[in-house]
Parts: sequence; structure tokens; C-alpha cells
Amino acid sequence: MSEKIDPSVTARIEGNEPRCSNAGCCPPKTPITRVAPKVGRNDPCICGNGRKFKKCCGRNL
Repeated sequence: MSEKIDPSVTARIEGNEPRCSNAGCCPPKTPITRVAPKVGRNDPCICGNGRKFKKCCGRNL
């Protein structure tokens, strides 16, 4: 293993270099917007049975 690794390869592996050299090819990242508010673990379940979300529909997540 006496060969040297190209610095551009190591930079890409470490995440310091973008994968795309053309800045216009990739769309900018946009934050995800929720349609409904996030349900907390201790909030009532969204199905309406009266149990906590973590004990009902949140159990399988």
C-alpha cells in the first residue's frame, strides 16, 4: 500500500468537497414543511381513542 491517494478523493470522502462540480446542476435544499403539527409522545393519540400517542399509534414507530 505504498501508493498515494489523490487529495481530491480524500476530500470527497471526508465530505469537504461537493460531489457536483457544476453549481447550477443541483437544486438548493429546501426545509421540509409539515402539513399537521408534530405529535408529541405524551400527547393524546391522533386516532382519538384517548390513550397517549406513545402507547397507541406511536408504539410501532
